Amino acid sequence: MRADRAFVLVLGLGAVSGAVLGGLLAVLVPRTAQVLATGPDDLVDTVTLALLALATAGIALGLGSLFRQLLATASLIRGLVARRVAAPARVRAVTRSLDIASRVDVVSDARAFAFCYWFRRPRICVSTGLVRALSNEELRAVLAHERYHLRQRDPLRVVIARYFAAALYVVPVVDELTSLYALQKEIAADDAAVREAGVAPLARALYKVLPTAPGDLGLLAPVSGLSITEARIDRLTRGLDVPLRLSPGSVALSAGALAAAAVLAAIRVGTSGTYTSLPPLLAVPALLLAPASLLFAAALAGGAHQVRAVAGLATRR
Repeated sequence: MRADRAFVLVLGLGAVSGAVLGGLLAVLVPRTAQVLATGPDDLVDTVTLALLALATAGIALGLGSLFRQLLATASLIRGLVARRVAAPARVRAVTRSLDIASRVDVVSDARAFAFCYWFRRPRICVSTGLVRALSNEELRAVLAHERYHLRQRDPLRVVIARYFAAALYVVPVVDELTSLYALQKEIAADDAAVREAGVAPLARALYKVLPTAPGDLGLLAPVSGLSITEARIDRLTRGLDVPLRLSPGSVALSAGALAAAAVLAAIRVGTSGTYTSLPPLLAVPALLLAPASLLFAAALAGGAHQVRAVAGLATRR
């Protein structure tokens, strides 16, 4: 499936990028300890300190992104579960037929929404507003969509992908792949709903949900909720697939950043015998400043995206 392929690509690229950047970090840490003890003497020492600051920022972004998502999700779920009500008879009938009766919570909320949440044993949350708005066939289509997320443990998968995207912000193609994965998993869930209930009930449900769907739910990565996109509509109405296509600029910048990290690790950030034996006019610009500049350029692009994502969530809470 395309969604599974995208997730494997995120994990694979994340593992490769983590190994390359981890190798650079292993070189930087002991060198930085020495520089901090004696003070920076030359350009090599300055670049070493700057690169370690860059690596520290990446770790902080990744952990910050993870905890931000977990805390925001926990707060959302706690508030909704406090308004949990007994499931109406028709909800019980539909969930029993889908074999998810024990995994569905109905909460009192006028807004129309449904989403899958939690990690080890996911659950589905449905609002009373959604139940009132949909017919039995439409409700079945929505719950079949969420059942796919539940069975695939998508909340856990997405938070892992988002962590890689934030921690490896100097490799912007990881973030792009994560966004493609998020879209592909929604399309895969739609396909599962269509197989269960047909195209028309799901299309009608999305049309009814669109005017009142709360946008803030879709911003929480551990929550897999209904979101309306042009790609999903095209898939439902015209059967068009969304290709796993990455932007050339993102690929080029990411490849350059990883190559730069590999070069800097190989020359031990300008302290290896091979590097010091080269003429300074060749070694300094070609093997030190050029790779470091590539890393910083990728960090600026990826870091700006992560900051916008955090700011976007903060303004909507």
